Amino acid sequence: MKLRLHIIYIGAILLSACTTQLVIDSKQNSVVSVLANPDSLITSIIKPYKIGIDSVMNEVLCVSEIEMTKGRPESLLGNFVTDLCLEQYSDIADICVMNNGGLRSTLPKGEISRGDIYKLMPFDNELVIVELDEKDFEGLLEYLVSRGGEPFSGMIIVMNYNGKLIDYLEPAMSLNFTEGGKIRVLTSDYLANGGDKMWFFKGKEQIKVEIKLRDAIINYCKSEKTISSELDSRIMKMKKTELIETYE
Repeated sequence: MKLRLHIIYIGAILLSACTTQLVIDSKQNSVVSVLANPDSLITSIIKPYKIGIDSVMNEVLCVSEIEMTKGRPESLLGNFVTDLCLEQYSDIADICVMNNGGLRSTLPKGEISRGDIYKLMPFDNELVIVELDEKDFEGLLEYLVSRGGEPFSGMIIVMNYNGKLIDYLEPAMSLNFTEGGKIRVLTSDYLANGGDKMWFFKGKEQIKVEIKLRDAIINYCKSEKTISSELDSRIMKMKKTELIETYE
């Protein structure tokens, strides 16, 4: 038994002595280019469809006088989108509320194509109307202020120098919430379902407008030769030394 153990031990020593150990002295990374020729058959199949899609997406809808980008507390792009939506459906909505996250691109100065609108609004979100009572409407206002601003149209919000809500003007000031009045908010179905933490919409009945937000923008652009936007202080932050008259 001891002899067998000695043989095993000597064998292990001999094997370890004969093992070749490789030591990496240095290493070097390189990029190997992979060149592949397009499949002529597939290219010939999709070519007619690509030409058709390009012709649709390259259609010029209107001309923008300025470049429109999104931002806070208000922006040229946010004002443009919410204003045009409310303008088209002002007979059934009091205000319009969207979100910056839903605007995925900018609108350039100059010609605006259908493809530009698809880049701006690639989602199939539909426009809906949600009615809010006073409590939920105040929740909406607090939300807009806490976010430092989101796209909206149809009202003016005033906050103090600490970023707290002070007051709101039009059209809510003309509503009588105490008698069961509700404000009609035009928004996307994504937000109406509580998207972007808009909790005040959740569980409310949604009145469908039967049009996608993207199509509403396209329809507006097609109806106008030129489009533009402006910053109009629809959300105002007061300085510490300023006073504001409140509206009853």
